[in-house]
Parts: sequence; C-alpha cells; structure tokens
Amino acid sequence: MAERAHSLPGPSPLLLLLLVLLGCAAAPAFDEADGNSKGLCPRIVSRAEWKARKPLEREPLPTTPTPYVVVHHGGVSSYCQDQPSCSAIVRSYQNMHLDEHGWADIGYHFLVGEDGNVYEGRGWDLVGAHAPGYNGQGIGICLIGNFVDFLPNEAALRALRSLISCGVALDKLREDYSVIGHRQARNTECPGQALYEYVQRMPHWTDSPTPVPLNSSSG
Repeated sequence: MAERAHSLPGPSPLLLLLLVLLGCAAAPAFDEADGNSKGLCPRIVSRAEWKARKPLEREPLPTTPTPYVVVHHGGVSSYCQDQPSCSAIVRSYQNMHLDEHGWADIGYHFLVGEDGNVYEGRGWDLVGAHAPGYNGQGIGICLIGNFVDFLPNEAALRALRSLISCGVALDKLREDYSVIGHRQARNTECPGQALYEYVQRMPHWTDSPTPVPLNSSSG
C-alpha cells in the first residue's frame, strides 16, 4: 500500500518577515553622494584621491541630462596599470590644461585607466573643455594612453561602458544619448584610429552629431 503523502507546514509569518529584511539588507547599496552603485557604476577615484589642483572656475552644464558622450584618448604614449601611476598621469594632464592651455581645470569630465578605474575630472554636472560644440552638451571621457594602433585593455573598455551606463542610471545622460569620437567635433586624430573604430561599433554611436556652440569662460 502506498504511503500517504504528508504536507509540510509553510513558513511562519515571523520567518517570512526575517527573509524580507535579510533580502533588503543584501540589496546593492546606492550612494548618491558619489554616484556609485555596486554592480552598475565603476569605481570612481575622486579628485581628492588623485590629488587634483583646485579648479579656477566651475560652470554648470546648461543641458542635463546631457545628450552626448565624447570619447577621447590622451594622445601620449604613457600607460598605467595601477592607481598611483594613473593618478600621476591624470595630474600631468591637468597641469598641461591649466598651465599650457590656460583652462580653468582639466578639460575632461572623466578619465579611464587600464587599472579599470575611472578618475573624476569635472564630473557629471559641469561644462567641459574637450570638444567644441559639445562642451555644454556632452560628457568628455578620456582613455589614458595613445590608441592609434591598438585598443585599451578590456578593464578600461569595461569601465568606459560601465561609466556610460552609470550616467544613464543617475539621470546624467539621456537614455537615447549619442556617442561620438573627438575627431567628429574637430580636425584631430583623437581618439586614435583603433579606439575610434571601437567607438563606431558602440550601440549609440552616431555619424551625424549636431554641435551647439557654447559661450563659456570655463576653458
């Protein structure tokens, strides 16, 4: 004779409440102060961490969320695989922009190293100095190094993609944003041929961007 099946008692209300609380505690933390969400945003090394100089001027972006991402490379064959060496290169870029170009700060909004970190430049909310026609309507992201003949490593490319997704999630970039290379804004080799070919394969790349002139003193 077949053994009769016995139904098991369901979890008690107290146990269900405990599971819900544990689930909430395990959810990814979102820190609005630095725009970091585990699993979404890359690690962003703050200006204080890379020992940035103080900007001479700060001007809010007139268009937010911004419609463009402009990809650059540093154009100098200096590369980095760890935070100290990447920070040193970022400082050298800032020194050049301030002391040689006479700008108010480092021109880019963010920089990406082959250590997989993102380095805060002007951040999400300020006018940049990286591409005419897009300084007030685009986030300028610079890949540290020279990428004429080869691509940045996967850690850097992954950080680039993650940063863009992060910008959309934070409502800093439009959901229908467009990606361009620096050479689409002016006559330049930047972001290097190899990196530009990668940019052209990105889902949001456009071959017909629309520049908007900006009367700005933030340089």
